[in-house]
Amino acid sequence: MFEYHKITLNIYVERANYKYWESRVDKIILTDIDGVVFDWHTAFVKWMHLQGYSSTGVIHHDAEIHNEFGISLQEATIKREEFNASMACSVLEPMRESQQWIKKLHEEGYHFIAITSLSDKPIAQYYRYLNLEDYFDTDVFVDVRCLPAGAPKIDALSDFEDSGLIYIDDRISNLEDALAVGLNPIMMKHAYNIHYSNKKVHQVANWNDIYKYIQHVYKNANN
Repeated sequence: MFEYHKITLNIYVERANYKYWESRVDKIILTDIDGVVFDWHTAFVKWMHLQGYSSTGVIHHDAEIHNEFGISLQEATIKREEFNASMACSVLEPMRESQQWIKKLHEEGYHFIAITSLSDKPIAQYYRYLNLEDYFDTDVFVDVRCLPAGAPKIDALSDFEDSGLIYIDDRISNLEDALAVGLNPIMMKHAYNIHYSNKKVHQVANWNDIYKYIQHVYKNANN
């Protein structure tokens, strides 16, 4: 299973700079995982409580999770990487009906490429693949790119520069990077990003909204 994803990753890296992407723009969707496809935050907070930590109740993005627990960035980074490399991270729940609507999009011919700053550790990547395969057919995500925990995604996104592909994320800096390289960004709204406003970044509350927006974008593109 793990080798399978490594092979597909190499295939898509090689093709990224060719016109393949232009001809498949209506069939490839780029997406983040945590906070978009899976509910990482709820699972992490529960895990931290078991570790003896208490949340302030003020929700933050995982890159700023130290503020939610009132601990140092260094300590939070260590705990986040520990969680991401544990079995607890292999059983995350789908986020806002992602299972239902991703399945529907796949049935309509769409495939997904995940770009996730979960971890570059093999065990964490393995658990991520297990989690995805619990909820989605193995050919839904044709590529899963695992970056170091909290790493910027600009280099990974640049592989699809000027393709106009849809990219879904919940982190503002990633969305702005996607916009800068010529992608069509969608922001999954959370308490920690609701203040953000950019007319070029479409905002959604759930996967039903994402589905409707995708239908709208590609219906107009084909007219």
